[in-house]
Amino acid sequence: MFAVPETVKQTASTLWSTLQPLKLDTPGLPPMLPGGLPLIGHALELRQDPVNMMRRGRAMFGDLFCLRLPGTLGVAMTGHAAQERYFRMRDDEVSQREAYQLMTPVFGKGIAYDAEPHIMKEQLGFFHQALRDSRLRTYADGFVAEAEHTFGKWGDEGVVNMLDVGNEVTLYTSTRCLLGEKMRHNLNKEFSRLYHDLEGGINVISFFAPYLPLPSMRRRDRARVKMGELIGGIIEARRRDPQAHEDILQTLVEARYADGRPLTEDEITGLILTIMFAGHHTSGVTFSWIAILLGQHPHIARRLVEEQRQILGDREQLTYDDLQHMKLLEGTIKEALRLFPPIHLVMRRVLKEFDFGGYHVPAQSMLFASPAVSGRIPEIFAEPHRFDPDRYGPGREEDKKSPYGHIAFGAGRHRCMGIVFAQLQLRALWSHLLRHFEFELLESSYPVDYTNLIAGPTPPCRIRYRRV
Repeated sequence: MFAVPETVKQTASTLWSTLQPLKLDTPGLPPMLPGGLPLIGHALELRQDPVNMMRRGRAMFGDLFCLRLPGTLGVAMTGHAAQERYFRMRDDEVSQREAYQLMTPVFGKGIAYDAEPHIMKEQLGFFHQALRDSRLRTYADGFVAEAEHTFGKWGDEGVVNMLDVGNEVTLYTSTRCLLGEKMRHNLNKEFSRLYHDLEGGINVISFFAPYLPLPSMRRRDRARVKMGELIGGIIEARRRDPQAHEDILQTLVEARYADGRPLTEDEITGLILTIMFAGHHTSGVTFSWIAILLGQHPHIARRLVEEQRQILGDREQLTYDDLQHMKLLEGTIKEALRLFPPIHLVMRRVLKEFDFGGYHVPAQSMLFASPAVSGRIPEIFAEPHRFDPDRYGPGREEDKKSPYGHIAFGAGRHRCMGIVFAQLQLRALWSHLLRHFEFELLESSYPVDYTNLIAGPTPPCRIRYRRV
């Protein structure tokens, strides 16, 4: 008998659910956002401008409101209290796994979001080992070396696209920490092409139908096979290598589950891709936003240069401890993430119905929270549209007063552990740039591109630099 492929079954199920009318007569539902189209509801607006859609809903209804989506009801939760409830919900109440099925073709079956909650917890625990203090010191040395290598090739003056620069340098630094220095220097155009094709297959359409036979998704699947072969060869070579290595690959090769089982090659490959996706592109766009914000606020740039002088004096060699003392630079990075979070929308599938704020949220609906909306709520952040790195300093600490307000890296037990890695990486890169270059913006405006899952400035992002 002919067996129907699982991907075909999933696609057919998605398309069938899209055609089914939503049950909107449940008593106590949050108010419905006006607009939308037949069958697809608010999906087109979600695709084109999700953040303004969320802001529109909050302005009309406050913390909770509903969206109509293909085959499902969406519920947006904004504001500190609603976001606290969102991030404090248990794994038996909401599911990341069901919300992020679009990542399964990239990471693999049983890995990260596709894993059972207890397995995912163990897998994340392996990364905790890789991010302990001794390893971070090693990574910091790699970040510094990468900054010197990349920016040392710049001339005395010129024009660069900082979005391209950020994506390139963070890919190199991430690969160095993930797979080792040797692999970083062996990166070739094929690796970059494969990574680009993987990213290209992740879009709003893939949220609802991750296996549609679209050209971008076919390229994604071919790239995943090739990337698996490439990383698999690296894993095999590492297992034969008796030398100790201070990188994340080594941690995963040596890791064991609670039952004593080592990770398979597929699991290691998937987890490598997981952390690469989590740490590379998000840091790349944040890198470019920092350039834009400092160009728009030169007085902050001057203060950052002075901070570098105070910490390093006449020294040129940057250390891990130096990076820990750069509090104004740390605040600058936090502020860039608040104003322009790369992950502008996060989701959960509701497993158990619940009540909140006088409304009822039914099972199987999709929950949404938005770091981009949260970061500009005046009840959480004073003068929310103002670039103010000092809001995180002593006496103010707005992010600590509202711990479920600044959610660029999640919050509570769902806070992304990669924030430490990302902060360290960005501090090392920008420490070098601040000490060696001045910048001038060349575009009249730098609007946010919300059409991609990772929100960055709309290209080009051209900056004129001058070596000092």
